[in-house]
Amino acid sequence: MFDIKHVQAVAAVIEEQSFEKAAAMLSISQSAISQRVKTLEGQLGQALLIRSNPVRPTEAGRKILGYYQHMSLLQHELMEELNQDLETKSFKPRDKLRIALNVDSLDTWFMEAISPIVEKYKLLIELRVDDQEATHEFLKNGEVIGCISSSSATLQGCHCVPLGSMNYYACCSKDFKKQYFSKTLSKEQFLHAPAVEFNFKDHLNELYLKQFWDIKESEYPFHQVPSSNGYMDFVINGMGWGMISDINTKAWMRANNLVRLTPEQYITVPLYWHVWSFKSDMVRNISHQIVTSAKRLLSGNS
Repeated sequence: MFDIKHVQAVAAVIEEQSFEKAAAMLSISQSAISQRVKTLEGQLGQALLIRSNPVRPTEAGRKILGYYQHMSLLQHELMEELNQDLETKSFKPRDKLRIALNVDSLDTWFMEAISPIVEKYKLLIELRVDDQEATHEFLKNGEVIGCISSSSATLQGCHCVPLGSMNYYACCSKDFKKQYFSKTLSKEQFLHAPAVEFNFKDHLNELYLKQFWDIKESEYPFHQVPSSNGYMDFVINGMGWGMISDINTKAWMRANNLVRLTPEQYITVPLYWHVWSFKSDMVRNISHQIVTSAKRLLSGNS
């Protein structure tokens, strides 16, 4: 049986990426947290942390982190039940519910989905944001209890539930369209009109241009703006065209700020909810709330 303080120490160092910060978070000395980590490593007979700057977990360390998050959620759930029975509000949560998701889900439908859960369980939330193709890795590494991903590949020990899809359209401002595109769009126009990309993991422009215009990644100019608000500002202010989800474009089109360059051509990104498959009413309720909200708000659920 593991000593929970030793497991907590390893998890804290992984999360804070530093022995010093982990010690401050747990209100113990740095030597104490170092000793707890060494004790657990000795018990398991293998290293759990790579002592680099920042500190990184080994494969075994990631498994310990996942184990600790399982235990923390179950403890939180038990404390909630006991507090309800005792009619006391003294319990203050410290451990966080960690979920990985793509930025477009965060900016559109996810907050409506998660807010009732936060209120019901008085949870602290930590969101890991990355491209929808990359969020899977957070769950695989044990860093989160669930993720929203474009991958349908089910990880061992997890459930996978379809949520719906987000359709992405090539959009720009009316002034930008007048400057770079005629009424009849052509490949030549897309080769000269600057696009806007989120970061190097963003492949939506590339997919759109390849599928509909036979244009390769290296053949078109693009801005790189790694901010969701900045990305939208670039497109709205006529600095480039970009792939924007149907949820976002409906609002901006109503305000006459955006137009869809090719209303009949779009890229569909399916989304899936992946979550640990262990017995917990809290996790089941979280999953139900996320799935229900997504199926109401996303495309492909009519």
